[in-house]
Amino acid sequence: MARVRTIAALVLAAALALALSVPAEAQQKATLVFSSGPTGGSWIPMAGATAELVKKTFPEIEIQVEPGAALVNMEKMRNDKADLGWSMTTVLYDARNGRGQWTGKQTDRPMYVASYYPNVWQLVVPADSAIKSVKDLKGKPVALPARGNTSLADGWEHLLKVNGMKLDDLGPKSYGPVASNAETMKNRQALAAGWFTTVPASFILDLGSTMKLRMIPVGDQDFAKIKEINPGFVRHAIKAGTYAEQGMPDAIQTFQSPTILIASSKASADAVYKITKAIVEGRADLANVTKAMQGVTAQDMAQDVGLPYHPGAAKYYKEKGLLK
Repeated sequence: MARVRTIAALVLAAALALALSVPAEAQQKATLVFSSGPTGGSWIPMAGATAELVKKTFPEIEIQVEPGAALVNMEKMRNDKADLGWSMTTVLYDARNGRGQWTGKQTDRPMYVASYYPNVWQLVVPADSAIKSVKDLKGKPVALPARGNTSLADGWEHLLKVNGMKLDDLGPKSYGPVASNAETMKNRQALAAGWFTTVPASFILDLGSTMKLRMIPVGDQDFAKIKEINPGFVRHAIKAGTYAEQGMPDAIQTFQSPTILIASSKASADAVYKITKAIVEGRADLANVTKAMQGVTAQDMAQDVGLPYHPGAAKYYKEKGLLK
């Protein structure tokens, strides 16, 4: 009997030793809400791929993906209704500094985790239309992103402003997600649609299968004015040949704001550390969702955008020598 008690004690001691060898945080499951993007865009599938990548690497972390948009995501995080979300450098800059739409609503809740890929402004019109500049859109029917979407506030409204125009100067307006914008143009109920998205943009490839298109470029003078509005914007050139089959064979000058992953300051540093590790080390899997992630390096994802890192992300980058 004494021998049985001794064996039982040894088994119990081994079990306790094993439990103690696993950090308490690692034994705790974490469920986080990821506010992604509008239907029809790249942000929802990218959020899903990110969630799967994290769960594959760290099964104790459950990420629930729900629709959103850059401005919507920031508002949800400000009100503690989202733990993770997509954003853009420009939106995060404004929210943390109480500028633009965030005047009077300054918040330090959202923090930077990682950069993913360029989020490029792309405004297209039918090639057979007479529209060759933003000013030519005056009085014309347009398909616009839903209110609360960054593509409306930081894309359309900024471009119109630097051209001395407002939304009211446009003709009939159809608001909705990117997929419905494309359908509206296909039906000739609108003569323009513009979004911040990946290159090549799915809505342009879709539209280009039914009509030849023209992209409205952003000149140096307009970009300089846009940069004054928000220093987070970056100049961008779409490479020649990208949209040749859609009727646009030449390089196109425009601008972009990097797509970034943000996390609430209330999110566990341990969970965000694991998320950062999973996405950086498993980034090759994300290229299966969008070509924009092909060739992205760990240094690219860790790049300093001049905004505060989440402590969990900073810990990982410092361990890997990606951040001083």
